[in-house]
Amino acid sequence: MTTDALFHWVVLNQDVPNSVVRAGDRAVIVDRLPATAKQPEPGYVLEVFKQGETLDVVSVPISWVTLLPEVWGQMEGSAIEAR
Repeated sequence: MTTDALFHWVVLNQDVPNSVVRAGDRAVIVDRLPATAKQPEPGYVLEVFKQGETLDVVSVPISWVTLLPEVWGQMEGSAIEAR
């Protein structure tokens, strides 16, 4: 099982409200957010890519993403260029 870490790739499981980010978009974890009184689930700050460009930076609950085994900079080829 892969554990989350900074710069791991994820795929979004759902659209992000008030953003151009959609289910199926790929992103990199750039920060981890603790649970709060208003948001009881921990979350991530994600940099979302499309066609090699940053599409948006969003904060989402952990349950909104599927963690991928790839880590930014440790992949063969470039995942963002292929998207």
